[in-house]
Parts: sequence; C-alpha cells; structure tokens
Amino acid sequence: MRDLMARAGSAGVRWLGERAADARQWLRNLVRFLPARAARLLVTLQAGLYGVLLFAPGGLRAWQRGGRTEMQPWLHSRRQQGSIRLVQLLLQVLDLFGVPEVFALVWRGLTRTSRLTAVERAAASAVLGPRALRYEDVRIAEGGILRLVFRCNGNRAFAVFHTINLPATGRHTRDHLDIVLHELVHVYQYERAGSRYFAEALLAQRREGYGYGGAEGLHLAYLHGRRLRDFNREQQAQIVQDYFVHLAEVDRTAYEPFIGELRQGKI
Repeated sequence: MRDLMARAGSAGVRWLGERAADARQWLRNLVRFLPARAARLLVTLQAGLYGVLLFAPGGLRAWQRGGRTEMQPWLHSRRQQGSIRLVQLLLQVLDLFGVPEVFALVWRGLTRTSRLTAVERAAASAVLGPRALRYEDVRIAEGGILRLVFRCNGNRAFAVFHTINLPATGRHTRDHLDIVLHELVHVYQYERAGSRYFAEALLAQRREGYGYGGAEGLHLAYLHGRRLRDFNREQQAQIVQDYFVHLAEVDRTAYEPFIGELRQGKI
C-alpha cells in the first residue's frame, strides 16, 4: 500500500513538474516569438488593406465585363477571400498572445503525453532535416479526453500546434511512422506560418483534399512550374508521408524537388 501511494505521489509530482515546464515555455515563447508573430500579423493586415483598396475598382471591372452575370461570382469570390483573411487575422492575434502555448498547457493536462522517441525523431530528421523544427517541443498525446474525441472523428490523427494526437487503435496509431511524419509536417507548418495553418488544413480537407496525383502528378506539376507552396496544407503533408513510405525505393525523382523546398522552409 505504501509503495502504491509513493508511486502515485511520484506520478503527481512529475505531472505538476511537466505542467510547470509548459507554463514556463508559454512565457518564454511569448517573448522570443513576439517579433515573428507580429510580422505575420502585419503582412496579413497589409494584404487585407490592399484587398479593401482594390474592392471598388475590381467590382467595377466585373460589372463592365458582364453586368450582374459577372458580378455575382466575383462578389462570392471576394466574400470567401475576405472570410479566410479574417480567420487568418484572428488566429494571428491569438498567436501574438501565446494562445497555442496556453492550449498546450491545458490539453496536455487532459491527455497522456510523451516526447518523440529516438526512432520517430530519426525518421523525421531523415526526411525533414535534423534541425527542421523544434523537436524537443513536440509531444505525442494519447488517452484521456482523446478517447472521446477519437470516437467522434473515427480514430483520425490530428496535430494542434506542437501536440500530435494519436488514437489507440486503427490505421493512425503511433506504430505507423508515416502517420507521425504526416502530423509532424503540420507542426512544421505551424512553426513557419503560425496558427493559420490549422484553418488552412481544415479548408483543404473540405476542398481539394489530400490527393496530389502521386509521383506522376508531382512530375507534371513541377514541369508546369508548381512548387510545394502551391499545394494545400494536407497535400504537403501527404507528399512527405508518401515520400517516407517510398524511402527504400530507388526512384524518388519526382518527390525530390518538393522535399528540397520543404527542407528550405518554402511552404
């Protein structure tokens, strides 16, 4: 009984220590990433202002081209673009106040988390690069409240900021390194673009989805001047996942230009 209580007490102390570390990380990141996050916010504000200034001239040109027939699709497109820009702006404001780190502090308290294993980190380093992202900040979350989440979403893995959430059963468990790689690309996107990646990934799932045409599609895309940033967030992650699956194959030529851009942070 005493041993059981001692183990429980030790686990409780360890849990509190981890939460204290998460709190310190929030404060540290709030300071060190403030300039980059502020710069992203400024870029979005400038793009929004530019769109407002061009709204009237663009509408006039649409009307001149075809009256109401041309105007309605043009207005629909502008509304869509404006909504996306507004969501991006909101997420970047949240970034500015360190909301991703606050989320991690709460979410990791509701789940069971652990760091990347040596095998997972080696696999990621082989594809993304050894210094591609802050591997030490990444946590794999399992169990806890996620049991309910995965019952609702069909056991589909997902990444939120630096936390990769994996189910206990199905195709998306931690045993599948390619799934871990896919979700690590979303962490990579978060580090490069901020929280807006999350909305962009959700939008991608509703629109083009994950398909990119495989090796043949990539070859044709490259010949037509498309680059990695021209693919949506889910397609980018799927390209990396498939590249990892085919690592043992001799011919990965079609993937190499896009993986090279990824390693340079061109997403």
